[in-house]
This record gives sequence, structure tokens and C-alpha cells, in this order.
Amino acid sequence: MPAKVYLRFLRGGLIASLFIVFFVFRDLLFPYITSKQLAFNVLMEFLLAVWLVFIMRYPEYRPKKSYISWGLVAYFLAVLASIAVSVDPGLSFWGDAERMLGFFHLFHFLIFYFILITVFQTASDWRLFLMTSVAVATVISLIGVFGENVYTRIGNTAYVSGYLIFNLFFAVLLFLRSPRNWWRWLYVPALGFMLWEFTLTRTSGAIIGLAAGLLLAVLLLGILHRDAKRRRWSVVVFLIAVLGILAIFSQSESAWFQGSFLRNLTSEKATFQTRLISWRGAAAEFRYHPLFGTGFGNYAIIFDKHFDPVFYNYDKVETYFDRAHNNLIDIASTTGLVGLITYLSIFVAAGYYLFKRFRASGGRAGGQSSELIVIIALLAAYFVQNLAIFDSYTTYIGLMTTLGYIYWLSQDSTEESAELGRQETAEGEAIGKRRLTVGSRWELSLLVLFLALMALVVYQYNYRPWRMLGGVIDGYGRILEGKLASGVLSYQAALIGTPLDQDGRVTLINLLTANPPLLQSLTETQAEQVLAYGIELAEKNVAKNPFDSLSQLQLAQIRDTAARYFYQDLDRFNYYSSLALEAIEYSLESSPGRVPVYVVKAQMQLARGEREEAIETLEYAISLNPAYTEGHCRLAQFYFFLETADKDRAEEYAAKIGEPLDRCVDLGGAADINSPTVLAQALNYYAPRGDFVRSLQLAERMVALNAYDAQSWLNLAKLYMIAGAPEAAEEAVDRAILLDKETAAKWAEFISTMRLEE
Repeated sequence: MPAKVYLRFLRGGLIASLFIVFFVFRDLLFPYITSKQLAFNVLMEFLLAVWLVFIMRYPEYRPKKSYISWGLVAYFLAVLASIAVSVDPGLSFWGDAERMLGFFHLFHFLIFYFILITVFQTASDWRLFLMTSVAVATVISLIGVFGENVYTRIGNTAYVSGYLIFNLFFAVLLFLRSPRNWWRWLYVPALGFMLWEFTLTRTSGAIIGLAAGLLLAVLLLGILHRDAKRRRWSVVVFLIAVLGILAIFSQSESAWFQGSFLRNLTSEKATFQTRLISWRGAAAEFRYHPLFGTGFGNYAIIFDKHFDPVFYNYDKVETYFDRAHNNLIDIASTTGLVGLITYLSIFVAAGYYLFKRFRASGGRAGGQSSELIVIIALLAAYFVQNLAIFDSYTTYIGLMTTLGYIYWLSQDSTEESAELGRQETAEGEAIGKRRLTVGSRWELSLLVLFLALMALVVYQYNYRPWRMLGGVIDGYGRILEGKLASGVLSYQAALIGTPLDQDGRVTLINLLTANPPLLQSLTETQAEQVLAYGIELAEKNVAKNPFDSLSQLQLAQIRDTAARYFYQDLDRFNYYSSLALEAIEYSLESSPGRVPVYVVKAQMQLARGEREEAIETLEYAISLNPAYTEGHCRLAQFYFFLETADKDRAEEYAAKIGEPLDRCVDLGGAADINSPTVLAQALNYYAPRGDFVRSLQLAERMVALNAYDAQSWLNLAKLYMIAGAPEAAEEAVDRAILLDKETAAKWAEFISTMRLEE
């Protein structure tokens, strides 16, 4: 087959890969991630089969030696080496459905790079490829600007902003390389739309990264431009920009600054504080695994082990980190010094070739040589923004494209003057015809063989996971509709042993533990079978990595769900309950600083009748972080329960309610109480004591939970009136009267009583 056929096919495949960013198949688990990565995998695998035959048939097209290529290969080998000593080798190699960043998936970006540097060999080739990328990014931006969600078709604003950073600089490169006619100005509106979308994402790390890249570009122009006047103006602009930034951030304590988005660009941002906690843990763990780390993708182990309870002062929701949210720290901690050094070598190599190219252009910026400064600025922007995030599908595509472009620039300049390609001359055609006669048979055989092998890979590691992810969503939907039995059957049909099953298993485990009443729709035998299946799934997850605190917690919770279901059967209750406590002890052993896990443990102990042990566990949880509200709220709830359950010690428990309840309410914990019974008990506790300030917080939470209860609204109206907020009281009583007209008379009686007391 002629070389030009291979080239057109491979180029077309890579250009087509740029459109995968639009893929979002809603019937898959984690659709924004899995839709793209699995489709990309399939495409790269088939392109790999064709590429291998192509470079075997036409050796002159094989990639030339390059430090960039060697750096990439070395890094991937370092990742493989880390997998050999990984805490969870399966996670390292296959990744999970939520991220799809295991070695297997990352390897497809290396395939993308090598095909890219093989088949894109002319300026016109690269212009077409970069134009397509910018056009796709512009459409993505338009969807974000004018669509329903700013995260557009990518699903995460941080991923969107990282994707746009690359394409913003690609648009500038195209502008610089285009002929000086009106067509080049079409890149300006594209830049405008991408910048518009970029600002809407409001991603702090990306904003700082882009700003750093632009400042570096201006500074380099000021130092290196061949025109003295432009050098002076560039330096002036740089200094003004730096002084302006310093002046703005010098006002960080002022009210206008604190009320603006600029506050998110400082260290005061809560997410920055949680990441600092994470990074300190990584630093503490590094000395134990300096060479190869804990294993690629195994950052969660480090985070859990060194989890600091102070974390809850900044965030109570996203408390499980599977990434360091700093690419360098992530690589250093999971692949060690070997991984970090080989990763950095890629950028050292890229810098070497850019410097070499710059020297060849005369050592001065200007004209098309200015594109080298743009590329340096792009790499700087990418590098800085990755100090607050990690790579994803969209940034890996951008990075490999950039490295491929630098590789092309590093080739012999005589090739560039001839459109940098291997155009098929008459001599080349003759060689191709001779090869076609001699090698067509083995060529076709190899092509069929490689395509067949790739088809097997596609089926086993892409199609089967695809079916699993779709089956999980089908089962999930059925269960949410109340069809537990058929939903579980869908799960059983879907979870057939693919490398990504763990995330699918987790969804069912969480559904069962969060919705125990669903089991009441089944017969006892069916319920027991469903619970046994859920426990089996949780045990499979734990078996992959017994040190995973979250997996052990989920195992404890599903076992506890089984114990509570069989509460009337003492033997089965004790059996499942003791196993639940065993799992939760392992969870705490892996992450001893997790306050909520102690709260879950205390709840289990209370259900077993271990009252003093439950209180002791909660008190220890409170000692880990006294500012964390749930410990105080749950301890007060325990005392309310024990006051009623243990008549002999009722007075003792009643006397202990005040301190934890006060702390619960004062720390804002009332907003997190989800039990109307507990709220009613707390209101009844404060009412006789005349503590209307705390009562008001509890009453506001009560109406949030019981929005259609007239009495709750009436109680809230009374408290507003006592607190001196008549307008709020009128609004609350109006809601009460809408729900029950009889409350109007009760309100009139209350107002009359208040006037008499005055």
C-alpha cells in the first residue's frame, strides 16, 4: 500500500481524535470521563496496528531519535517500575472509572505522540492539525458560554481551563505563522470566545498559570526581541503588569478584595489550605518510598495515612483525595525520584530543542521565531497550573501535541523550507511500487494480524468495560425507581470482572447503605441475597487493597446495614455487627485522623448496646477536632436517646446534654441535623431555658426539613417575633396559614399574650 494512503489514514485518525472531546454518553458511569477515554483508546489501538505496519514497510518514516521521545519513554518505564512495588498494582495499571488515569490509559497518549511525530511532517500538516484543535476548542467554548453549563462537554471546570490554555496558545501560534492577510484575523474571535469561557470557569490555578505564561512571554520579548524599541516597550509592559498585580494584592485585607474572586487567588482559599494539608502528608511519607513511590495512582494511601483532622475546618464534603492536586507532588510521591526525574527530563529536552532552535534563528525574537517564546510561555502556563491540579484527558492531548510540535521544529531546517515533509517524488513512487510487489503479501498479513490483535484488546479492555459502565447505570436507575430486585440483576449482569468494576461495585454498595428502606420491598430471602451480594462486592474491593480506608469503611457500612436489617434476629445481628466493627477498625487503622469514621463506629457501638464505648469513641472523635460539629451533635443525640432508653440513669444523661448540644448549635451544626426528632428534642431542651437564640437556629432547620408542616412554621414565626424580627415572623406565619388556616387563631393568641406581657 502506498505511503500516502497510510499517511492520510493516520493523519485523519489523529484529527478525528480531537473531536472526541465532544463525546458524553449519559448511559455510562462517569460519562464525561469514560465516554472520551474509551473512545480514544479504541481509536488509538486501531491506529497503532496501522502505524506499526507502516513504519515496518517504510523505515524512512520511522521517528528520528529525540531527547523528548526518550524522556517520554523513560517516564513511562518509571511508571511501570513503580507498579512493580505498588500498594495496589491493579489501580496503578488500570486506574479507575472516575479518572481513567492508569498506565493502560496513559499509554494511549504515548501512542498518540509517536503517530503524531511520524505523520505530521510539514508546516501545512501542522497548520491543519492545530487549526482543527482551535476550532474544536472554540466550539467547546461557545457551548460553555451560551449553553447550560460552564463546564461544557468536558464536565469539570478545571479540565476545561487546562484544555483552553493549550488552545489559546495554539491560536497565537497559528496567527504568527499565517500569511499576513485578513484570514489570520479569524483567530482573534476564536481567542475571544476561548478567553470568555476561560474567565467563566474561574479556576484559580489555571488563571495563575495563564498569567505566569503571559508575563514570561512579555519578559522574554523584552529581553530577546531584535527590535530595540519593542524590547523597551515589552519591559515597560512587564513592569507595569507586575506592579499592578502587586498593588492589587497588597489590598488583600480590604473589604472589596475579600468580597471579590481575587480572594480565591490567595492562600486564604479553603481548597488551597486543604491541599497544603495533603502536600504535607506527601512530604512526610516520601522518605519511606523515595525511589519508586507508593505506586502510580496510589496517592489515596498517602493522603489517608497522614490525614489531618484540621482538614474539616476547610471542607467537610470532598475529604478523600486520590490525587495530590499538584502534579509534581503526585508524581514524586507515587513514582518516586525515578518518576519525577524522568518526567522533568521531558521538559528539559523540550527546552533544549527550543533553545537550539532559537540560537539557530539568530538569538533574537521577531517574526516567526517569536513562536518559540509562545511555546515556552505555553509550557510555563501548563506547568504552573499543574501545581494546583493534575493532568486529565484534555491536558494530555494538549501536552502531547505541544511536544510533537517541538519535535517537528527540532528537525533539519532544510526540511522546513521544503514544507518539512517527505513528499513522494517520482523516485519515491518507484521505490514504493517495487516494495508493493515484494512485500504486499506480508504487509497485508501483518496488517490483518495486528488489527485482529487490536480487536481483541478493544473487546477485552474497552468494549467489556463500556458494557459494564452502561449496565451499572441501568441498574442504578432501576433501583432509584424503587425496582431493587431488577436493579440488582442488572448489576450482576454488568459486573463481570472488568478492570474497572470497582467503581461500579461502589455505586451499588452506596445505594444499599444510603437507602435501607428499599430492602423492605423484598421478601426476607431476597433481602438477604441482596445484602450478601452487596457484602461480596465490598469484600472484593477490600481484597484489591486492604489498606484503602474508604473501601474498608464501605465494607463496614454494608455489613452494618445487614445487621440493622436483621435487628430482630440477635444471632445474625451480632454476626454482621461484629464484622462491621472489624472492618471499621481497619478503616481507622489506615486513616486514624478521620473524625466521621469514628462517628460511624460510635453509632454501631450504640446499636450493639455498647453505650459507654460509643460515648468514649465520640469523645475521642471530638478531641481530634473540637471545631468539627458532627461529633458534638451526635453526642447530644446519644444523650437524648439514652435519657429515654435508660430510666435508671436518665437524670445523669440529661445533665450531660447541654455541653455537646450548645457546642453543636454554636458551631453551626444545627444546619446539618437531618432528624426532625432530634431537632424537636433540642427545641424542647432550650425552650424551658429561654434560650431563643439557639432555638431559632434549630427552628430554621426544622422548617427546612418539614417545609409542609404548619406548626413548624408557626414555631419559627414565634421565635422570630421574640428575637425582634417582625418582618421575618410575618413571612413565616403567612406560610403557616397557607398550610393550615387554623394557625391564624394560634398566632393571634400568641401576639395577644406578648402584648399583655409587655
